Amino acid sequence: MVWFSPSGNVASTRRDRSGVFFVRALVTFLLAYTTWVWAGLRPSFHWVAVAVSAILLAGFFVEGRWTAWRAVRGDPVFFLGLAFVGYLAIQWLNAGRTQYFDVGYQRWMYMPPRWPGWPWAFAKGDAMQMLTWFFPAWTIAVVIRVRKLDRRDLRGFMTFLAYNAGLLAIFGLFQFAKGGQSIYWIQPLKGHFFASFAYGNHVAPYFVLAGGLSAGLLYREIFDVRCSSPDRPSSLRLCHPWRVAALLSVFVLCLVAANLGYSRAGVILAGVLTVFAAGYGWVRGWSVLSPAARLNFAALSLAALGGLYFTVAGLGETSLRKEFSLKPATPDKIRTLWDRVDLELGGRPQYLRAAFDIWREEPWFGVGGWGYKYLVATHIPEKFWPVLDKRGWANVHCDFLQFLAEFGVVGFGLLAGALAVMVREAMDSRRCRRNAFWTMGMAGLALVVVFSLVDLPFRCPAILYTWVALLAALPQICPAANANGSGKNRENGWTLRATAERGLRPGRIPA
Repeated sequence: MVWFSPSGNVASTRRDRSGVFFVRALVTFLLAYTTWVWAGLRPSFHWVAVAVSAILLAGFFVEGRWTAWRAVRGDPVFFLGLAFVGYLAIQWLNAGRTQYFDVGYQRWMYMPPRWPGWPWAFAKGDAMQMLTWFFPAWTIAVVIRVRKLDRRDLRGFMTFLAYNAGLLAIFGLFQFAKGGQSIYWIQPLKGHFFASFAYGNHVAPYFVLAGGLSAGLLYREIFDVRCSSPDRPSSLRLCHPWRVAALLSVFVLCLVAANLGYSRAGVILAGVLTVFAAGYGWVRGWSVLSPAARLNFAALSLAALGGLYFTVAGLGETSLRKEFSLKPATPDKIRTLWDRVDLELGGRPQYLRAAFDIWREEPWFGVGGWGYKYLVATHIPEKFWPVLDKRGWANVHCDFLQFLAEFGVVGFGLLAGALAVMVREAMDSRRCRRNAFWTMGMAGLALVVVFSLVDLPFRCPAILYTWVALLAALPQICPAANANGSGKNRENGWTLRATAERGLRPGRIPA
């Protein structure tokens, strides 16, 4: 089995295609399994995803041999990610700080790490969970970035992710309508859950991300000029009407599911995505569509918005109204405007300050994976200690500060460096900015980042892996023009050919 051609692109031979199918199947299974099985948050189940990632990475190097090495040796994401995974491994090896009561200081303290001066963690199980979260994410990024899949395969992969999210939304709606108190009808949960997400605030970022992905694919189908007639290029003749119907349904389902996560921030971001998607469609469509096609597009938009509104209102109006109502409090607790803000934010400001103080104590290597929960009580007033027993407050609810406190400048720098390279490549193309899929995909990615400032989407493997996969795929689905101009010669070749054959102007190709 040969996975690479000498030029680094997927070859057209049967053996090459079998290798591509194997890679695509494993990556697809990895993402589907993670999203459907507890969103990757149950360690006992998540080992399947880790094993698949190991097989995928091993096959990548064993079968590719020197060609695989040549494909990654110039990729900074590969080395930064490898260094970060190694960093997490050191934290795991140096974990195990036992708590004891110091009689002299009259306070609880922790034993020093086995190797002072090296990265450490409080518990091996906690440190291992960080490894099992980020190793598959790194594998997904590497496999997609080294062009294991060509653009057609990547589009098919992105389409699968959209349909997978739609099916997950249907499952969640069915579960929601049945009114069960047990996730999968097996495990009872006290808090709100939806579909495979046991934590309600993980629902919105995943489905907002999937909604941006499906909207990009939808607009690509709507604005595809290959099926336009030569004399009426703006007649909105759809090449694949059933695809448009399916993708529109997925988009609406994702927005409905995002609202039913009952997160204020999530509902707001879902609304932002809805307004942005509708505005983008009208701005791009107005200049290329005929009056009749504009009317059809308006009907399609109103039908989608109407279906979204009535579905959400019918299923969750009461809970959503409660979510946006002011939280009840006695007058002695609300003395200033800041007290009200702090109450509405669930006490997040004090936990943000605690995370920042914890980072200042261990600025370089941090306090290890999940280390925040061991130290937060010593950095907030004692009157707030009973709140720490509440489910969820082992997290800062700000991914940036939690990763900084737990990984330190060194670990967080490696992680942020790899992401910065991927973001720069995704942004490095003027041509991409006229691509509907790129625009809506970037919108979904950005909204999840905004959500991570007030919650913890990147501490959910299902969201993390989907986010990384989309970010890694965007530059290849819409290639950036590189230094030698090869990207300019490659861009959207099938569309340019179709345009030449039909006598249409390339400037009218919006997607």
